[in-house]
Amino acid sequence: MIKRNSLKWMAVIAVFLSFFPSLWAGSSDSLLVKLNQTIEQRPSYMQRKEEALETLRQSLSKLSAGNVEGRMNLYEALWQENRSYNTDSSLFYATALSQLAQQAGNEEQKQNALLHRATALMTIGMFKEADEIIKPLREGGVLPGQRSQFFHLCRSLFGLMADYAVTAQEKAAYASLTDDFRDSLLTIYEAGSNMYRMIYADKLTAHGKYAEALRELLPFTPTGDGRFDAGYHYTIAEAYYHMGRIEEARHYYTLAAISDMQSDTREYIALRKLAVILFQSGDIDRAYHYLTLCMADAKACNARLRILEILDTFPVVNEAYLEKKQQQQRIITGVLIAISLLVVSLTFAIFSVLKQKKALQQAQTDLAHANSQLNEVNRTLVEYNEEMKRQNQLITETSYLKEAYITQYMDQCSSYLEKMESFRKRLRQLLSAGKTKEIQQALTSYNQEVETELAEFYDSFDTTFINLFPTFVEDFNALLREDEQVQLKPGQKLNTELRVFALIRLGITDSTKIAHFLRYSVTTIYNYRTRMRNRARGDRDELEKQVMEIGKKALKGANPPQ
Repeated sequence: MIKRNSLKWMAVIAVFLSFFPSLWAGSSDSLLVKLNQTIEQRPSYMQRKEEALETLRQSLSKLSAGNVEGRMNLYEALWQENRSYNTDSSLFYATALSQLAQQAGNEEQKQNALLHRATALMTIGMFKEADEIIKPLREGGVLPGQRSQFFHLCRSLFGLMADYAVTAQEKAAYASLTDDFRDSLLTIYEAGSNMYRMIYADKLTAHGKYAEALRELLPFTPTGDGRFDAGYHYTIAEAYYHMGRIEEARHYYTLAAISDMQSDTREYIALRKLAVILFQSGDIDRAYHYLTLCMADAKACNARLRILEILDTFPVVNEAYLEKKQQQQRIITGVLIAISLLVVSLTFAIFSVLKQKKALQQAQTDLAHANSQLNEVNRTLVEYNEEMKRQNQLITETSYLKEAYITQYMDQCSSYLEKMESFRKRLRQLLSAGKTKEIQQALTSYNQEVETELAEFYDSFDTTFINLFPTFVEDFNALLREDEQVQLKPGQKLNTELRVFALIRLGITDSTKIAHFLRYSVTTIYNYRTRMRNRARGDRDELEKQVMEIGKKALKGANPPQ
């Protein structure tokens, strides 16, 4: 009975394995990586296999019952395709071939069909039944065309019977038969051929001559025949394994398993033995999943012998795998608990941070407000400092001007006092002498002299002021419209209008004081100031303030007159 759900089995296994990335990427062995990739591609191999089987079945259904030769050829082809893929189907087609060969009286196909049935029964694990089928051939002989198949079958069958024999006597008897049929195989192959080398090395390995077996087997170049290459690599791996060279054995078991996977067979040994080695080396995950695949294939193939072999190892691996998963689950549980505690801690930390952040924001707001107030205070201080500088400059300037004019006018006052003392003495002398007329003349002369002194005083004032403010006339005119500027006479330093504003520049802004100083009426001084403001270039009310700024830079570096 053909199992049409085989593709589903393989797809399930491939998907199952794909959930374990550590299985595929965790090993540094490139061959294991290649094996994993090949296993992932198994569904496509199985799909091609099913398509080939379906093509053969369709061809068989189209043949008439009378086309015996054609039908036997298709039965043979279907058996070949199913012998390591589906044992039930291979037994079915072997039986059908046997019946058709009986009807046709074809002796060669009859023997061929018997050998096919025995092979299927051996794969199922029915050793005695298989032996009963081939017993007539062992006693009566086989046709030349069936010798190779017969010897291979007998070597495998009696080898398995020796492995599963209960008593030592039976084991020895079956082992002897195995050697006999192995030797028979050597007689039909050319010495030095790959098949001969593999069979001979198998004989050497069976007798414990592992090094000799390896010398016979190596070197080896793959032939491209997947099933043969798998068997050859498996034979090399067996020799290495029995020598205790596990790494080399693992290498060749892996090569054999890759060839098995690529040749779409479900009945194999190498992957199971590789899984055992991996398990012994601590690679529990990979061993478990390889054995799971082996079991799935063996069940799909109904290879009960392989199922029994897998069950001999699987419970131990499965228990270790489950224990590891439970341990991982415990670790995951612990990690989840730790993460939960961490999340709780982080939650509290976040709330604390948010609270601190809020407090920090409030502090920043308060700080910003304080900074704003501080900036305002600083701005006020800057204004105060500027005002102080201005006042200090004004005081310095005023002090300088006072010093300059005090020095100048102390000299003039001293001169005037000497002249007045001299004039007083003269009047006293004239008065003592009774010279009234001369006194009258002296007074007249004194008035003229006062006018002269007053002119000299204003000239001295002009000179001193111009020395203090050399560009006063130009700077003052710059404040007036061009057609309203003051024009001085040749040799004239200041005129009355300029003296009024010169006194203003010196800080004397009271019109009464200015009038008294210049010997004019207050009204006259007021009119001078008003007319001059009307002649201003800019804002008339700013003229006198602008006059106060004339010469300030020059005064900063000036020294008072000595």
